[in-house]
Amino acid sequence: MKKIIYIVVALIVFSACTEDFTKINTNPNNPEVASESLLLPTVLFDLSNLMVNESYNFGDIISQYGARYEFNDLDIYRWQADDRFWSPMYTILQNIQDIKKIADENGDVNYKAVGLILESYIYSVITDAYGAVPMSEANRTKEGIITPVYDSQEAIYTSIFEKLENANQIINVSGTINGDNLYNGNMMQWKKFANSLRLRLLLRISDVKNVSSEVTAIVNDFATYPIFESNADNATYAYSGSLPDISPIVLPGGGRAYDYYLLIPTKHFVDLLATNNDPRLDAWVSPKEGTNDRTLGVIPGQSLSDIGRPADFSRRANSFYESATMVEGIFMTYSELNFILAEATEKGLVSSRSAKSYYDTAVIASFEQWNVNMPTDFLSVTAPYDNTTDRLYEQKWLALYHSGVESWFDWKRTGKPSFIQAGSGNINGDMVPVRLRYPSLEQSVNTANYEAASSAMGSDDINASSWWW
Repeated sequence: MKKIIYIVVALIVFSACTEDFTKINTNPNNPEVASESLLLPTVLFDLSNLMVNESYNFGDIISQYGARYEFNDLDIYRWQADDRFWSPMYTILQNIQDIKKIADENGDVNYKAVGLILESYIYSVITDAYGAVPMSEANRTKEGIITPVYDSQEAIYTSIFEKLENANQIINVSGTINGDNLYNGNMMQWKKFANSLRLRLLLRISDVKNVSSEVTAIVNDFATYPIFESNADNATYAYSGSLPDISPIVLPGGGRAYDYYLLIPTKHFVDLLATNNDPRLDAWVSPKEGTNDRTLGVIPGQSLSDIGRPADFSRRANSFYESATMVEGIFMTYSELNFILAEATEKGLVSSRSAKSYYDTAVIASFEQWNVNMPTDFLSVTAPYDNTTDRLYEQKWLALYHSGVESWFDWKRTGKPSFIQAGSGNINGDMVPVRLRYPSLEQSVNTANYEAASSAMGSDDINASSWWW
């Protein structure tokens, strides 16, 4: 009888000890199961950092806002296998997948909608950079899928539009979310972003698919499909300025990152601004050292021996590298939306307003976005709307400055501005590349699917065509 009592007591003591051990070793401030509000800030921060870095170090070069005078493989198109948007974005997508899963479990439609919108944005960047990429089988290693198939670009776009439509339908604008460092939980602004992004992507494929009904449905029904109404709706990530939430191109202790010294504004960039007496020149370009001259740009794509000394040129604005808050992660703006609508009107996809009206709104919004006063005669004398020239595309190119790689994607679709051409030092047969090569790890680990996708495009080549380009 005593043995039985001892055993029962021992079990009770052991149980209590185990319970205490679990409590002691569980950190209430670091839960094992992350919530949507904990995952979302990381997603937004990581995505902003990625797009800022690739804007300054890749987008600026391929879109010919700037040129390097050292290590200029990008400028002359000596491109190898490239992982810049692959692994980082699929990692972010995994976190978004977790947000959506938790949102489904909690029945929270707003976190689910935000996940769908961010997922759509990211997949649009990946496919527009590479072509066919994994989507339907991506990030499914827990299910045993370690060699995902590559979905065609057309299939990816179809899925993106479905995600954006779903997000628009399920958002509860009277609700809110936590951890939202983009829109501070304002669900109407997320809804506007979803529909504005959809217009960007519809215009992108408008040369290969009739998208008139979809564009018209959005533009003519604001109640169902709200879109950006002002710069207050811009999808831009604003850094707080407190570590770690600072611009990735600013050194944590202050001062300029090394890359500051490696990029020179191009002649295209400074000439277009200077010719129009455009005061954005002062915001975006610093003068040559020892002078007040901001108009000394380099011709992009030259061989290093032809460029000369960096001291001979103007420089990218010092302020971007010295302020922890001036640089923002720009995903999409009100200015870009109105350029999209101006072009859509020219193409007969929109008829609610004139193309000139949208163009004027777009230009004004760009000046306001950068806190620069627009000259009173800019739209009437200096750069008035003109559909017989590249003007709309030139002004859109300026407005897309530092917007990731959107300028490159837009140039691939339009071939404009026409001054974007391969430089004299290029090694790509005088062609501007239209895609990145798949990462080398894909070639060795996911060989069969890599080869199938490459074969469908003709080859894994930087000049290979995809669905819409």
